[in-house]
Amino acid sequence: MLARHAENLFWAGRYLERAEDTARILDATQHATIIRPDAAEQWGDLLTVLRVAEEFAETDRPVGWQEVSGFLVADSDNPGSVVSAVRTARENLRSVREQIPSEVWETTNRFHLELVERDLAGELAGEPYTLFQLVKNRCEAVAGTIEQNMPRSDGYRFLNVGVQLERALMTSRLLSIRWGHLASRSWDDALLTLSSVSAVEAFRRAHQPTTDPVRISSFLLRDALFPRSVLYCLTRAERLLENVVDRAPGRGSTETVLGRVRSTLEFADLDAGLVDVPAFCAELDDGIRSVADAMGEQYFRSGVPFDTHPQASTVPIVGRR
Repeated sequence: MLARHAENLFWAGRYLERAEDTARILDATQHATIIRPDAAEQWGDLLTVLRVAEEFAETDRPVGWQEVSGFLVADSDNPGSVVSAVRTARENLRSVREQIPSEVWETTNRFHLELVERDLAGELAGEPYTLFQLVKNRCEAVAGTIEQNMPRSDGYRFLNVGVQLERALMTSRLLSIRWGHLASRSWDDALLTLSSVSAVEAFRRAHQPTTDPVRISSFLLRDALFPRSVLYCLTRAERLLENVVDRAPGRGSTETVLGRVRSTLEFADLDAGLVDVPAFCAELDDGIRSVADAMGEQYFRSGVPFDTHPQASTVPIVGRR
């Protein structure tokens, strides 16, 4: 597979996951902050989790649910908004249409066009939950189309590695930012954190109802069966990379970095409650980002660090690096 094709598929996966994660955490925060006195703080935390706090501050808008949700969903000038993420994913898939099933392209393209045609500002003001659910459903439809129609080739692997790394970053950042609230052992804070990654029911099945922050953090970081835990995502990405056909024999730099990050998480003494969770998550975040950097150097044509990659900060013109 050509390096540019692998890179486009990797970023398509990341941006599709980013759109879904943004809608998911918006939905959870909107439900949780209706009657909370610290609503502004929670919305500010959300911006930090999504790494767009500085960009939002530059807009000079107050930190309220209408302003934040509009910025994160409908603002085309924000490269991390839902509309921008879906547009960028669509552009990446358009550039590799000969590498993907037509159903994958058509489902993503319809999703993009639907967002363009909708009155997003009006829907956010009137029925935000319906809009958040629609975004999640459409993202899941694209993911289902990929799973049902895409051959298990290197293209499939690179796309899904992008999904897994983005998902792992989201869960790690969420736990890092929300840890201070979790430490209060409030059920509302525990529910908000878990529902932001659709983990409420899975956590209840694995544990008796509890607000113990150690159990919640251990579950979100290291549960082997929950598909949004960081360990599950890293293990899945590692297996996908091990099966890439077009690579040198043995472990490359990406696999080495990823294996180191995964093993550090797997064997950390999280259950004893002795780990500084925010600091640990910050190190984990850096490690996952280093995996993305190693992928750029090993597999992609640009090989630039993640933080300075055009798609990390702007909506790219496909083919320009």
